[in-house]
Amino acid sequence: MTLAVLLACSVAVSTATPGFGQTGPVTLVGAGDIARCDAPYDEQTAQLIGNILGSLSTPAQVITLGDNAYSSGTRAQFANCYDNYRLSDGSTYDPSRPAWWGQYKDRTMPSLGNHEYLNSTDPSIQSNPYFDYFSALNGFKLPAAPVPSSSSGLTKGKGYYSYDLGSWHIVVLNSNCDYVSCDSVSAQATWLQNDLVTHPAQCTLAYMHHPLHATGTGGLEPRVKPLWQILYNNGADVILNGHDHRYERLARIDPNDNRDLTYGMRPLIAGTGGDPGGGTPDTNEPNSEIKIFGTAGILRMDLSDGYYSWAFIAPDPNNPTGTGTVMDSTATPADPNFGAENPPNSTNPAGTEACHGAPGSADTTPPNTTIVSGPSGTVKSRDATFTFSSTEPPNATFQTRLDGGNWEANDTATSKKYSNLTNGTHTFDVKATDAAGNTDPTPATRSWKVRAR
Repeated sequence: MTLAVLLACSVAVSTATPGFGQTGPVTLVGAGDIARCDAPYDEQTAQLIGNILGSLSTPAQVITLGDNAYSSGTRAQFANCYDNYRLSDGSTYDPSRPAWWGQYKDRTMPSLGNHEYLNSTDPSIQSNPYFDYFSALNGFKLPAAPVPSSSSGLTKGKGYYSYDLGSWHIVVLNSNCDYVSCDSVSAQATWLQNDLVTHPAQCTLAYMHHPLHATGTGGLEPRVKPLWQILYNNGADVILNGHDHRYERLARIDPNDNRDLTYGMRPLIAGTGGDPGGGTPDTNEPNSEIKIFGTAGILRMDLSDGYYSWAFIAPDPNNPTGTGTVMDSTATPADPNFGAENPPNSTNPAGTEACHGAPGSADTTPPNTTIVSGPSGTVKSRDATFTFSSTEPPNATFQTRLDGGNWEANDTATSKKYSNLTNGTHTFDVKATDAAGNTDPTPATRSWKVRAR
């Protein structure tokens, strides 16, 4: 493919309409620690994003996990490195580049990293290039990022916001606690609690630059724990981070780093957008499942109604127009000992991970079972067919028995047939079990009498 054709395709992809308010499957693609003018990795991951977006038939959104422009988040670095133009006259900065992250700005939902605050030591202008660039203000070219205008997402001194994509609620936080407080009574924490209460969703994903838990200690930000606690208390399912220049996947955990299959959040760290970094000899994170060092790549999150899947994808240098090499995913983990971890009684499709509710919100109410049709009174037929239903029909299973015998699994079938019954009185019982594992304690029952010659 020629450079001109590739750029044309990339522009066509970048101007697609974001999938706000859609239902059904949607996709997030992105990473953190992205753009350098002195290394090729961000061009490779940008080209990979364009290729993946072009292959999708469902709504998709680009996200950034902070540290968007190296090394100091200056105006020139946002324009020249994250994007590809000169601030002086808007002309192309480097015509040899095959792709760049700024091509997707009109469908990018960004977050701030610590490098966004290094453009100056003057607090009055620290982080201004980030807010100006994504707002397309003060010399930066249109388009603006589609961050909701009613939010504080592109407001200096805040930078946190939320949006809905498909059936999912997405929360973007500012983990730079030196500049925007992360404590439990901060404006950000108060906003987060109110946002989650006023936007209840079956599935919630959050992203911020700094991880709370990861292998090693140098990249951790313990001050974000109050934000984690609010997310956990409100049933959030996934949390994405950058900052550590690697890919790492942790088990589902609570804010105290305890494995929690029922209500835990799944952390995924991908500080690999343009500066993949090296390894660490540390082994201090007990819930780390997979680590991949020295590899640039992006996260792909496929979000469906009630469940999700992930993939860490590296560019393929032998096929720059392809959709990359999957290094780790829900269905085919890099280490087969660690794959999807589903909450108890999950019924989501294989190769995905189910969403869950908030602690204390588990369904403990048993269903009620009803016999819809079947013989009653005295009948002349030795055959009998019963149909039945449950007050919680989605994914309900049934057990049946005849004349007080052993319970038999009827699975999801809602009918049961008996043949060649003896003369006399018979009793049929049926009980339903819902998707949460609650079984009807009072089975539906019906007796009838067979009088056949």
